[in-house]
Amino acid sequence: MEAVGQAAVLQRAFNNYGEQIGTKYVFEQTLDSHAPISSEYLAVVRAVYAEPQPVDQLTPSPFKQVLESLRVAGSVLVINRPPHSSRTFTAYALLAHLMHEGVITEVRPLAFGGSKYFPTKRLPHDHRCGFLLELPPDEDDFAVDESFGGNLSKLVDRLQRRDCRLIILTRPDQWRRISSGAPDGVAPELGTVSPRLIAERWLLAHEADFPVSRWLDHKDIKPLLLGQVPTDVLNLVYLMLEQHRAEKSGTSDATEQVHEHRRGSSPRLTFDKQVANAVAAHSNWEDALYHWHEPKGRPRTSFERNFLLAAAVLRGDPVGHVYAKAAELTEQLDNVAVEVDGQKEPGVIAMTRVAGARREDDGTLSFTRPHWDDAIIEYFWNDRPLARSAFLQWLAQAPVVDATTSKEALEIISKDGRLALAERVGQFALRWAVRHRRQTPLEEVVKEWHKPGTAKELWPLAVRLLDSAAIHAASAPYIHSMLLAWSNRSQPHLQRAVVEVCTGTFGRRHTAKALRRLRNVASQGHPDVIDALREAVRVLWEDATVRQMLFGYVVDWCKTEKTSQTVGHRTFAALALNSPPDATGLPPLLQAVDEENLDEEDAFRPPLQGLVTGWRTLLRQAAGPTGERELDKAVFTWLDAALHRPALKPLVFDTLRQAVNVSGTEGPPLREALRTSAQWWVQGQDRPYSVEKEELKLELSALLDQDLTARRSEPPAPQPVPVPDDTLSTSTEGEAA
Repeated sequence: MEAVGQAAVLQRAFNNYGEQIGTKYVFEQTLDSHAPISSEYLAVVRAVYAEPQPVDQLTPSPFKQVLESLRVAGSVLVINRPPHSSRTFTAYALLAHLMHEGVITEVRPLAFGGSKYFPTKRLPHDHRCGFLLELPPDEDDFAVDESFGGNLSKLVDRLQRRDCRLIILTRPDQWRRISSGAPDGVAPELGTVSPRLIAERWLLAHEADFPVSRWLDHKDIKPLLLGQVPTDVLNLVYLMLEQHRAEKSGTSDATEQVHEHRRGSSPRLTFDKQVANAVAAHSNWEDALYHWHEPKGRPRTSFERNFLLAAAVLRGDPVGHVYAKAAELTEQLDNVAVEVDGQKEPGVIAMTRVAGARREDDGTLSFTRPHWDDAIIEYFWNDRPLARSAFLQWLAQAPVVDATTSKEALEIISKDGRLALAERVGQFALRWAVRHRRQTPLEEVVKEWHKPGTAKELWPLAVRLLDSAAIHAASAPYIHSMLLAWSNRSQPHLQRAVVEVCTGTFGRRHTAKALRRLRNVASQGHPDVIDALREAVRVLWEDATVRQMLFGYVVDWCKTEKTSQTVGHRTFAALALNSPPDATGLPPLLQAVDEENLDEEDAFRPPLQGLVTGWRTLLRQAAGPTGERELDKAVFTWLDAALHRPALKPLVFDTLRQAVNVSGTEGPPLREALRTSAQWWVQGQDRPYSVEKEELKLELSALLDQDLTARRSEPPAPQPVPVPDDTLSTSTEGEAA
């Protein structure tokens, strides 16, 4: 009965997470750092994880040895492996076993934070919890501090008191640099696992009666498993599963299917044909596509090649739309106009048969060879390197609304269809960019999807694509460097993409990196990204470990002439105001100094001089309508805080007094702006009068007058005596004179 229950949980988990969980970097994926790992996900991990095998029968299993050590309260384990080596999946497997045994009750990832240190206070207060901490990769201007290994003993003490365990993920080069002083045996060798065993566990987890030996011992399958990393093994696993299930349903490959469909029957796949299809799909059908592109006899025309390519990209679109887009692609790649609105060129039926596709009843095209459409695009990419740039432009534009083409073909492309196409286009661009280390594919997508008219629908997809890629180990290293490069470029669409990704999961998980990219964007002060920067600052402020660095950036933006009235003003206002503006409570900056909100002795408190710099930036914009609204809201919020929380009144008054205590001609306008806003706070639209507010305003006003009187009584600063050029002296006495 227990086995039946476990099987039900496992199958439900597969359904919930999707059977393509393996191809989504399941071996390297770190899930949402703000939530516990679900028990269903851990059930999948425990069921499919293939343990590393000992060298011989006399050698204990390294996995079981490590698992035994983790049963001890306060245990810390460092998994020191390069990316793509199933380190995250191994960590989850260990924690899944502990949870199944009842040693721990919850598994939770930890965010490293924005500092180069990981203090013990970063550990949550949970009891009997298993934590997973991934160290951020080293970067030019950010690296985990070398003292990390020596500080692990402090983590052990705190973990032990709460009966918790911690697994840390790092890389060999990083661990060599930071391991000094670490406890002995904290980073044991875990061994390697057989690719065949990985495939076997996953195949049987999906289908208990899968003929594993028949498949994995086949002469054409065995070579594909040798030396493969886990993610590549899973790609092959799903190809085998697809063919095994295709045999059960009686489907066939594309060419045979078209012919049999006409005869009204559908043949069953032989086992050898199943293997052949899986092997061909694993190699992206290169041989079959070569023979299609280079047939004996009449060569393929450019329009035929482009129709095949367009059909692969526009999977699920009406065939008339594919036909028209193929003509556009031909013109873009070959600079040759194709007349498809008459009967000069071959029609849809002829082109469909040439492409080996099938027209479905709903007017769409389909290929039944597994992953045939993806292979078509991959073949073009490898076969036509000089056409890549033009193709990428066409590809990025493909999901954009094209009312003309749809109207002429009397077909309508649904919004859902275009969004599905955009998802595929984005994945193509991401895969090519990461594989070939070229930014161009993703740059084209971001540029096209940022344009007016498309941004509302496609822009969020672009941001999600980049954000997701920035947190997956398979793509993260390249995407991180790409975002850094984009942050230093002047194109608004690239800068906006960087800021919005830094506002998302990437920013929360790699906060220190996000801050540096935001700093680069903000230094250019482009008006199109100011609102996005403002939101990013509010999001990143939620991480207490980066507040000191973030506030320093904001103050610098307020000080710098180029960014003071744009980025500086808006980002400081984001921290000085509530969000949304009509929300009650304290704004972020006042929360950071409110004694009721501070429960840690080393919590960051914004320094007074930084607050003064920011407030001056707000007051300087009082002349403009936008500035007045932001200033009024800020003054109202801070005076409300001073009124209702007496402990904050000294800070509020000191900040406002010093912000307007400026000599020269700048002082009077700043004081007038503050006095005016304070008067509106006492009584104005939607703000009823009260005696308490009037008294507080008078107290502040008296202090401002006192500061002004003191400044006027100060002796004037000595003025240098001008010296004629011909009497300049190089002596000390001469300079003093």
